[in-house]
Amino acid sequence: MILVGDIGGTRTRLALATRANGAWRVMQLQERPTGADILPMIREFLTAASGPAIEAAAFCGAGPVADDGSIRLTNAPVRLEPAALARAAGVGRAILINDFAAVAESLPALPPAQLLPCGGGGTRIGPRVVMGPGTGFGVAIATPAGAGWAVVAGDGGHADLAPIDDEELDVWRRLRVLHGRVSAETVLCGPGLERLHVALHGPPRLEAEQIALRAWRGEAPAAQTVALFTRWLGSVAGNLALIAGALGGVYLAGGILPRWGSHFDAALFRTAFEDKPPYAEWLAAIPAYVVTHPSPGLLGLALRAGSYTAEE
Repeated sequence: MILVGDIGGTRTRLALATRANGAWRVMQLQERPTGADILPMIREFLTAASGPAIEAAAFCGAGPVADDGSIRLTNAPVRLEPAALARAAGVGRAILINDFAAVAESLPALPPAQLLPCGGGGTRIGPRVVMGPGTGFGVAIATPAGAGWAVVAGDGGHADLAPIDDEELDVWRRLRVLHGRVSAETVLCGPGLERLHVALHGPPRLEAEQIALRAWRGEAPAAQTVALFTRWLGSVAGNLALIAGALGGVYLAGGILPRWGSHFDAALFRTAFEDKPPYAEWLAAIPAYVVTHPSPGLLGLALRAGSYTAEE
């Protein structure tokens, strides 16, 4: 049995993972707000959980891994240390990786039914980009390596966001006045959707879920906000596909798009994704998917920890 934990800027998810018939299964999932009480939360979870003893523990955090192996969450005042996590879990050592690296680790195990196609051609052998909006904007790359995959964690969400036409330039200028430097994460996350709505329509600031619901009801201001969000998401995804040479596809994860479901305008996303001459045709062949698995990061952590356990 493996303890897995996804510690995000807003929510923390803990679960147990076990392997049966060659496939990993995540169970006894518990979700709580992220705070400074991560270690007591882990101990309480294990006390309440039933099942065999914990063989290994793996965690991911929404931030870069420092030289000492720790993670300071980008959007919450929390620092994660592998040794402290291991003690709380009652194991000799704990794996700690970036949250989108964990999602990238899950790609080989995701069934087709949990990948919602968003245009493009068929999946080919080559690098895959994993990205998506949640509390922040995460990015990772998975690339073929020997008989398996190598995962590269990055912080592409903090790269600059560029306008490509006069409408985007006008909104970008308003965002710069309000927030200073404009990165992808300034717009492409839950708080970013709220910031974008204010930049377009002024205060009051609405919550991201309110904006989405108003857009689905056909309210023009919210619909405009969601449309520009989707266009910028497609543009950034296309940039990352070019940078990574992502012949294997672009995988959209995070907390927002799976909740949008059929409301996500895949056609608008693809238009912005492919609008990069002279590489429009090359990008048009790259498939994109929305990851609908409820816990891809936890699945990826189980795969990562399971491989280490097998090596030992």
